[in-house]
This record gives sequence, C-alpha cells and structure tokens, in this order.
Amino acid sequence: MRTAALFLFLTGVSIFAMSGVSTAADKGEFPFFPSLLNTKSGGAVSSGEFEHPERCKVCHLDIYNQWKGSTHSAAFVDPVFQAMWKLGERETGGTVRNFCAGCHSPIGTVGKEITFDKARGAFSASQIAEKGVECDFCHTVVKSTWRDTPTSEPQNGSLVVEPGNVKTGPYGDSDSPGHDTAFSQLQVSAEFCGSCHNVYHPVTNYPIARTYDEWKHSVYANANIVCQDCHMMPVEKAIEAARTLVKPVNPGKASPLGPNRKTLYTHGFAGGNFTVPGLLGSETHSMMAKEMLKNAAELAVHLPEKAVKGHLVKFKVDVINTGAGHNLPTGFTQIRQMWLDVTVTDPRGNVLMRSGALDDNGALDPEANIFGTLAVDKNGDVTYKPWAISYFSRVRVIPPKGSDESTYVFLVPDKAGKGNLNIDVVLRYRSFSQKLADDLLGKERLRVPVVDMKRVKEKMEIVKR
Repeated sequence: MRTAALFLFLTGVSIFAMSGVSTAADKGEFPFFPSLLNTKSGGAVSSGEFEHPERCKVCHLDIYNQWKGSTHSAAFVDPVFQAMWKLGERETGGTVRNFCAGCHSPIGTVGKEITFDKARGAFSASQIAEKGVECDFCHTVVKSTWRDTPTSEPQNGSLVVEPGNVKTGPYGDSDSPGHDTAFSQLQVSAEFCGSCHNVYHPVTNYPIARTYDEWKHSVYANANIVCQDCHMMPVEKAIEAARTLVKPVNPGKASPLGPNRKTLYTHGFAGGNFTVPGLLGSETHSMMAKEMLKNAAELAVHLPEKAVKGHLVKFKVDVINTGAGHNLPTGFTQIRQMWLDVTVTDPRGNVLMRSGALDDNGALDPEANIFGTLAVDKNGDVTYKPWAISYFSRVRVIPPKGSDESTYVFLVPDKAGKGNLNIDVVLRYRSFSQKLADDLLGKERLRVPVVDMKRVKEKMEIVKR
C-alpha cells in the first residue's frame, strides 16, 4: 500500500480517492491532511472566527509592526513560495495543496477556504487567510499533537487551534481588557516552532526539512536555548545568545497597558531569509536576516609558512557553525546555497586559483565547495520539488558548533614576482539558485541576491626553491 500511495502522490492522483490506501486522513485523525493541523472540534473553522491582525495592533502596536513584513506575515504572498506551490498543484492534481498551505496559510487550511483557479493559475483565499502566520492563529493554539504524528516528531503543522476569546501566551499573569488570556508552555517551547519547521513527506515519512531535529540533537537543546531565544529577540541579543548559549534577557512591555516583563518576545522572526522580505519591500526585515547570517559562522584559513616557486601549495579552510542552533544551511537544503568563494592572486594581481565564482548568468561554479543537499526523486533524478523527493543522495551541512574542512591546491609559477600571495576567502549564501528563480518566476524576473556571511584575507610570502 505504501508503494501505491507514493506513486499516486508523486504522479498527481489523489491518494484519498483510492480505496484501500491507508492514510492518517482515512482514520479521521488529521482532517486537513496532508497537513497535520487540527481544530479543537475536529472540523473546519471559518476564517471569520479569527481576529484580524489590524485589531490586534490596537493594543500591541509594537509587536504588530515587528510582525508586519516578516516572513511569517509574508508566508502566503511570498512569490517564490507561490510559484513552487502552483507547480505542485499542477503536478499532483491538488494533492499537495494542504501540505503547503497548512504552514503558509493555517487559517485558510482549517477553514477549507483556499481554492485554485486553473484558468488564472492562481490561489485564492479569504483576506485573513492571506495574512499567512498571523497573530490570532498562534495565540489560539491550544495543543501540539507531535507525539501522535507518524514519526512522533513535530512536523507538517501538528498543532490544534481553538479560535475564540481566549488568547494563549507566554505569561501566566496576563490580564487584558480586550480578551481572556491563558498561559501556554507550548508557546515558549521548540515544539511549537518545530510543528512547521520540520517537514516530512506525508506518504513516505521521509524527512525533507529538519530544522527542529537539528536543534533537538544539539548543544543548544542541552543548554535549553530554544528557537524563541534567537528568533524572537532583537538581533543583537539573538546573536549573543547563539554564541554564548546563555538565555537572553529583553525587558519590555507587550502592550502599553501591561506590566514590564523581564523577557519580552519580539515578533520579527529573523532567520536566514533576507530575499523575500526584500522582494516585498521590508528592508528592515531583510537587514535583520542579513545580520543573522553574517554572525552565523566563522572562517579559519590554514596556510603553509611559505609559497615556493614552481611548487604546489595546499591549504585548508574551516567553516565553523558558531552562531546557529541548527545546521548550516537548514530548512529546504536542496535549494539553499552556501559556499566558499576562494581567490588566490600573485603580487601583480594575476589570478592563480579561483573556486566558487558566479558567472554572468548567476550560475555557481559546480566545482565549488558547496554546503547543502542533493535531493533525488523516485527515478534517481535530481529534484528541488519537496513533494517529489525520495531521498538525499548527498548531504553536506555543518551542525551547531561543528565545523567542515575544505582543501585547496594550486601551483606557484616559476615567474611569480617577489612579495606575497593574496588569499581571499568568502563564505557566501543565497536562498536558492538563479536557475531555480528562472524556472519558477521566469528569466530576468529576479536576480537572486547574495550575502557574504564572512570574509578572511591572508598573505603568504613567495620564496625561491
């Protein structure tokens, strides 16, 4: 049955329409399958039951402004996500609709309000459903069902929501004139975030994105540094917490009407995605993400003492994950690109070695030291489509506080002049390749931006034989 279900999922035939195919959805456990979202009642809940973010900002203006423009607020309208989602809709006959929407438009999912117009090639949803991961969804979550998922891990939106007048939050003494309140331990746990930041193939249970798992099996989890300690803090405090493994303190008020808090959680949700906020006009959120990336890793270049004319020189570069509580890169690593761009020049500026250059079309040197994964489909062909992934044929990522070593070799010409060789090492990152952007959005629509995460320049003296 598993093989049949996988074939149907990947070829676009609904896995629900075939009798005899056993899934969690057949048992009624997950009524919005492939998303594992649920409601307290177990049935659909209209988007009208949720508060609009504009209402929340009346008392929580600062938090609203932090959220607006974030990747959570843009989860539905993100043009790259939309293009990938539309491709999945067409290739699977709509089977992946809830698989994607469960985390990108949870309100639209539980309301069963997302439709796809084949003629226009566009998704439609209610106004509030298009707000992505908005205030009232997160603050009416009452339970995580991660222990009941097929792999007993947080994944694919494994949360239960109960919209209404009671708003859940991280403080036990909240008292609001606008609504009732309830303390939620879940909201200050990594499992809350892991519900969407762990993605498993809904038929094979193969892990496609494992940010939560990467954290869970790291020194950060052992030190009780959770997702919120880095991604719901001002960037400078997040960077310090990630480097030191000491919980941040961020005094402030969640509302002018409320008390001073020792720890106020911000809602900018800065991570590695600087591309989409920039595309959608939020330079503030884009810059926050760039700062996170620039403080995520360190470089160490190990050179020999001398460069001898007419001889080969071998040197090594270590990339150390010093500031991320998960792997570098993380998330959908089959499309992420983090790589080393290394240039060696002689005293006259002649290039003796180059590895990791981008060409005029934005294509990355295939021989570069690239960090990420290579995903393949059921036929063994390379794919970037989450629904088509069968397994990863290559994995090269750097775990939290771990490192990776790359080796470079070049020849010092006999005619190299006097002086020093210049070694320029840059760790670079972009959210996806130029080819993927061209495939999804069309050529010339987006020149994929790059962030230089870290740069080290070294010199090595040239000597005669």
